Amino acid sequence: MNFISHLLGIPLGLLMWAIFSVIKNYGVAIAVFTLVIRLILVPISVSQQKSTASIAAIQPKLDKLKKQYANNPNKMQEEQMKLYQEENINPMASCLPMLFQLIFLYGVFDVVYRPLTHVLRIGSETITALTEAAAPLFEGNSYFNSRPELYILQAVNEHPEAFSGIGISQDILAKVIDFSQNNKLFGVIDLGAIPDVVFQTNISQWTPALWGLFLIPIATGVIQLAMTIYSTYKQKKLNPEASSQMGGMNIMLYGMSIFFIYITFKSPAGLGFYWICSSLVGFLQTFILNKIYTPEYVAKLIEKDKLKNKNKKRSAFMEKYNEMLQEQLKQNGNAGSRPSPNVRRDSETGEDIKLSKSQMKDYERKIIAEARRRQAEKYGDEYSEDD
Repeated sequence: MNFISHLLGIPLGLLMWAIFSVIKNYGVAIAVFTLVIRLILVPISVSQQKSTASIAAIQPKLDKLKKQYANNPNKMQEEQMKLYQEENINPMASCLPMLFQLIFLYGVFDVVYRPLTHVLRIGSETITALTEAAAPLFEGNSYFNSRPELYILQAVNEHPEAFSGIGISQDILAKVIDFSQNNKLFGVIDLGAIPDVVFQTNISQWTPALWGLFLIPIATGVIQLAMTIYSTYKQKKLNPEASSQMGGMNIMLYGMSIFFIYITFKSPAGLGFYWICSSLVGFLQTFILNKIYTPEYVAKLIEKDKLKNKNKKRSAFMEKYNEMLQEQLKQNGNAGSRPSPNVRRDSETGEDIKLSKSQMKDYERKIIAEARRRQAEKYGDEYSEDD
């Protein structure tokens, strides 16, 4: 899993470095970083919203299928998939944003846990030397090996003497010290600090910094709970039947709020702050998309897409039809050797027959009808003589 985090952390780390290079404030850089990631995910969020609203728009048809095949679940599922295909709806599209957010989160973990690598762009050899110098200060600490760069930031402030004479330039050391002193949110909350560790070692006095470390995990849980309540409300409004069948799922979603609190207590405050920013932006984004992509509006989009696809199909059909018509006329009329346009060769006797204007029209009409019938069969369309 570390390999995946490190791999995803490379592009996200470059993004964070670029933002921090301009802003020079770690807390604000995280907020902007979150906004950029959310903007990248906008097309996927729009797709999710359209998919959710599309399913709500065709709900009457789905209900009809459920009643029609109530005693045949396999057939019902087959017909549902046919309906989704006809309406050009991907029922799994609503899962994509969650999947991509999870993927991005692994990269964000790496960026937050390794600020010296990603934000300050310090080389691996220098970080190894800093880690070896800081290790004796945190002997017995089980967290040190998994997040050494965060402990280095703590050590350069509390024990700067430990880093003298280890072959690191003063410029780099000054850079690390400056970052460790200025990576605080609102100038108070250390975004590299881990609430759980801090509360185990230093809870004698509730300073503003401790209050901040305590409130960040609580805020992530509260915002997650608010998003769950809002999503459940919208789901119930759009699709009451599906909502009533998601009782166990809803309980799990509410339980996620507690899980978020637990995770952010065990993680650097920077990750919790990222989560808060991401959830707030996501909440606002979802609210706006719900206002735009209503079931009524999406139903119109579905009809427009169906009409567009139908026209494309018809256009392709007409091209093929014209080709076949020319070929049929050529074969039946023996083009190039017939004496006049209204002369046709009888297929049975081989003799040329001169046709009247009405007979000629009937003849061409039959050829056109035959060409259309063949094309309709090829493309799976219905054909009638009235077309």
